[in-house]
Amino acid sequence: MKTNQVSQMLAVFTALFLFAAGCNSPAKETATQTTDASVQASQPVQVDEKEIDTLTKEFFKNVEKLDIETCMSFFEDSPDFLSINPDGTVGDYGSLKKLNADGFSQMASFKLTPKKEAIRILSDSQVLYAFNHSQDATLKNGQKLHYENVSGTMLFTKINGAWKATFYQESASAPVVLK
Repeated sequence: MKTNQVSQMLAVFTALFLFAAGCNSPAKETATQTTDASVQASQPVQVDEKEIDTLTKEFFKNVEKLDIETCMSFFEDSPDFLSINPDGTVGDYGSLKKLNADGFSQMASFKLTPKKEAIRILSDSQVLYAFNHSQDATLKNGQKLHYENVSGTMLFTKINGAWKATFYQESASAPVVLK
């Protein structure tokens, strides 16, 4: 495979697969004294965090199934959507979908191994999700690729009562071709 093709596949594979970093270690909590009012005030944040955790797990399952249509349903299809791809290019919803559809079409199988994730509640309508994982892909031609580190961030915005990713950024180490 030519170096250019491997570079293209890196960008394609990494674009959508970065979401697949569902390492769900619980957030560290510190002991604090709370009043009934502060406990009640913290409940919506806990619900939002759980919603994002569930949402991202579902997303990554669909990535491993190579289901581009379902995967893209997690993103907001609007002119305001922005993606920053591993190759440094900037894209919109349509270009991210094409990039990943091209990658999915070349794969026979895909596996993600979560390493770390973080969920940060920014407001009652915005949540930042960050992840790191490794990826293993088997191409339809039998070639096997391993990405040791794939990291990304997604900004989820609550739109009409549903969480949608309105921003996506990813970066990845170069793939290693396995024999």
